[in-house]
Amino acid sequence: MKTIVLYTSSTGSTERYAKDIANKIGGDVLPLKKFKWKNASDYDCFVFGGWVLNGKIQGLDDFLCHYEELNDAKKHILIFSSGLSFPSPEGRKDLINRNILDLYHVRYYQLRGSFDINKLNWRYKLAMKLMIKKVTGDPNSSLDQVAMYSSFLTTPIDYFDYEKVEKIVTVINKLSLEPIDVEVK
Repeated sequence: MKTIVLYTSSTGSTERYAKDIANKIGGDVLPLKKFKWKNASDYDCFVFGGWVLNGKIQGLDDFLCHYEELNDAKKHILIFSSGLSFPSPEGRKDLINRNILDLYHVRYYQLRGSFDINKLNWRYKLAMKLMIKKVTGDPNSSLDQVAMYSSFLTTPIDYFDYEKVEKIVTVINKLSLEPIDVEVK
């Protein structure tokens, strides 16, 4: 089964996941913007990874605008997101709802990403600094919240969810064993 892993990445965390998944399954990997959709028929499985900003998986809408063509062609579709929050059943459900993934027949995985404010472009860096200033200046913020948000300005977070990557790889490998429905004429 030929697989391609497409991604959007802001600080490199989602790109790292995408490349690791592609490497483990022997698939191709590309930024979503560089993929030529005329080549979609070359692949049996599509994996898309996007980073999360305010509950929205970046690049997902651009990827899902091709959903019907992929689904009609009986392609396997997996989606993952990486973000700063800790993955949880509640967080996963919230991301599914906010990104209306329940309207699509896809497998979805929530992964925790890394974070380094210095890798953000200037707009996101400014927004993050303003948000941190708001939280740390709020008298209702706990000492833990103030310490955590303040640390984002000085201490990069390097996190990689090896276990979740292995789960995605296992699913892709199992899908490759499934027979693809082919209409006989």
